Amino acid sequence: MINLSIPKTLDSKSHGSLQSKLREKISEAIACGDFEEGQTLPATRTMAEQLKISRNTVTLVYEELAAEGILISAQRRGFYVAPDAMSRLPQSRPMAQSPASVDWDSKLVINPAEMEHITHPHDWRTKKYTFMYGQHDRWIFPISSWRKCSRDSLSLHDMYDWTVDYVDEDDPVLLDAFRRRVLPRRGFSAGTQEVLVTVGAQHALFLAIQCLIRPGMVVGIEDPSYPDVRNLMIFHGAVLRPLPVDEDGLIISEALRGCDILYVTPSHQSPTTVTLSPSRRRQLLQMAKDYDFIIIEDDYDTESRFGRYPSSALKSIDTDGRVVYVTSLSKLLSPGLRVGFLVGPAPFIRQARALRRMSIRHPAANNQRTIALFLKGGYYESLLKRFHEEYALRWRTLQEALRQFIPCAEVANSEGGSSVWLRLPAEINTRELSKRAYARDVYIQPGESYFLPLSNSTQTRPTNYMRIGFSSIKVEDIAEGIAIVGGVVDEMLSRETRKRVGE
Repeated sequence: MINLSIPKTLDSKSHGSLQSKLREKISEAIACGDFEEGQTLPATRTMAEQLKISRNTVTLVYEELAAEGILISAQRRGFYVAPDAMSRLPQSRPMAQSPASVDWDSKLVINPAEMEHITHPHDWRTKKYTFMYGQHDRWIFPISSWRKCSRDSLSLHDMYDWTVDYVDEDDPVLLDAFRRRVLPRRGFSAGTQEVLVTVGAQHALFLAIQCLIRPGMVVGIEDPSYPDVRNLMIFHGAVLRPLPVDEDGLIISEALRGCDILYVTPSHQSPTTVTLSPSRRRQLLQMAKDYDFIIIEDDYDTESRFGRYPSSALKSIDTDGRVVYVTSLSKLLSPGLRVGFLVGPAPFIRQARALRRMSIRHPAANNQRTIALFLKGGYYESLLKRFHEEYALRWRTLQEALRQFIPCAEVANSEGGSSVWLRLPAEINTRELSKRAYARDVYIQPGESYFLPLSNSTQTRPTNYMRIGFSSIKVEDIAEGIAIVGGVVDEMLSRETRKRVGE
C-alpha cells in the first residue's frame, strides 16, 4: 500500500483528465516532502493497481515529469525523485500565525459584500429537480461546433491576431460578426465605434452605471427588478425610484418626471418575463425626450423569448439617441462564457472604453475570436432554432404542471423565455416553501429579493412570489418536480384557502 499524500483512488468528479490529476498529486507529494530527493516512486504497475487506472497513464505521467527534470529514470531502479526536484516545484509555506493587527473593517472604504444578493446553496446540483434560473443546459449546447470554432481559433492565422494585446480595442472579427449576425435580429444596426465587448452583461451594466450615474441622481427602476443592478446603482449613490410593472411591462406615468436615468428590461422584464407593449415603448421614448433622461435598456434573456410582440429592441425605435443598449450571449451559449456587449452613441462608448481599459483592458482575445467564428459560421442561428423549440416545449410542460399541481398560483403573462414568475396566496412564504422543497430534492427560488427594500419600516416586501427556471431541468422531470412543490404548498395553505381554491 502506498502510504503517501496520493489518495487510494483519483476523484472522478473533479476537473481534468486522470493524467493531469495524477501529475498534480505526485507534484504535491514531492513539494510537501512526502517523496524525498532520491526516493524511488512506486512501480507503474503498483501505482496503477492501487489507483485503479491504466498503467499507461502512470507511465505517461512519470515520463512527462522525467522530461521536466523532476524525476529521473534509471534501469532496474525505475523512476526516482531528482536531486533538485524541490527547486523546480512551487513550495508551500504556511502563513504567519500571529494574530492579525489590522482592523480591516475600519480600513475598507466600501462594503458591497453586505448588500443583498441572489444566493444559491452550494449543493444545488445534487438535487434531481432543479428549477434554477440562468443555468446552462449542456445537452442543448452544440459542443462539437464550439470545439471546431475553438480549434480554428488556434490556427496560425487566427493566433497571430489574438495573441497581441488589444489594449482598449476589440477583435474586429467579433465586432463585424456581432453587427451582422446579432443586431439585425434586434431591429437596428450600429457602427464599430458604437459597440464595446464586455465580460458579460453585468460588466456592461457596471460600465454604463459608472459612466452615467453620480451621487444624488434619481434613477427610475422597475419593481421587481434585478438585484445586482439595484446594488450597483445604490453603490454609486443613486436615489432609486421604484416603478411598478403589470402584464404589459413598465407602467408609464408621471413618476418618470424628474428621473435622470431609467433602467428598464422591455423585451423580457426581469424577473416577471412580461414584454413592454409597442404603445408603451413609444410613450416611454417620448417622455425620455420631454423630460431629458437617458434609458439603460437591458435586453435580458432576449434569445429565449417568444410571444405576441416582435422581438425588436427598444433601441430599434430610438431616433433621439437616448438609449444605451446592453445584451449578452450568455443565456444562449453558457453563463460561464461571460460575453456581453454595450451599444450606444460613439461619445458614450469612447468613455466606457477608456473606463474598461483602466480595469481589464479588454476581454480575453482568444474567447472573442472563438465566439466570432461561432457567429460567422452560422452556428448561432442553428442554436437559436433548437433553443426555441426545446424551451417552448419546457414552457408548455411547466405551464400545464402549474395548472394541475399548484392551481392557487397566479402565473405572470410570460412571453416564453427560461423562467416563469408566480404569485402565491399571501399566507405562503416562499422562503419557507423553498426550504421545505429543498429537503424533498427540489430547488426553487423565492422572489422576495427582487423587490426593492422599502424605506417605510412599517411595511414589508411581499414574500409570496417565486421564480421557477426551466433551463437546466429535463422536460420529463418538470411535472414530477412541480407536483412535489404543489404538495408542499398544500401543506402550508390554510383549510379556508384550500377550500376556496377547490371551488
